[in-house]
Amino acid sequence: MNINKLRESILELLSLHPNDDYRTEKCWKEETEILSEDISETIDFFTNQCTDEEFFWLSSVFSDVSEIVQSKQFVETLCSRLARVNRETYNQNSFESEHMRKWVDYDEYVRSVSMEIKYAEGALNEE
Repeated sequence: MNINKLRESILELLSLHPNDDYRTEKCWKEETEILSEDISETIDFFTNQCTDEEFFWLSSVFSDVSEIVQSKQFVETLCSRLARVNRETYNQNSFESEHMRKWVDYDEYVRSVSMEIKYAEGALNEE
């Protein structure tokens, strides 16, 4: 998995105007492709290398990745990763993006990412 390319895509996404749907979709597609290439590397990334801010921004593509990889372990990893974010250590002021510093307090972070994880779980085929 190309983590540098993934991080570049996140930075590009953060630089876009909120109404630039075309380029936003392009970034999401690229992130989905990178995260879907090798699920074991993706799980390792979320477990060991992903920052809280990256986790938040990548949550937008969790369901797309889940639909492609069809991995219950992927969804379980997302749940475990979210559980590591706790109120005591959450530092909104440490984020790089102005949006997160201004608008994404702990409760909003957990609510938003939890919802995206539920969508990812719903993208799994029942077997």
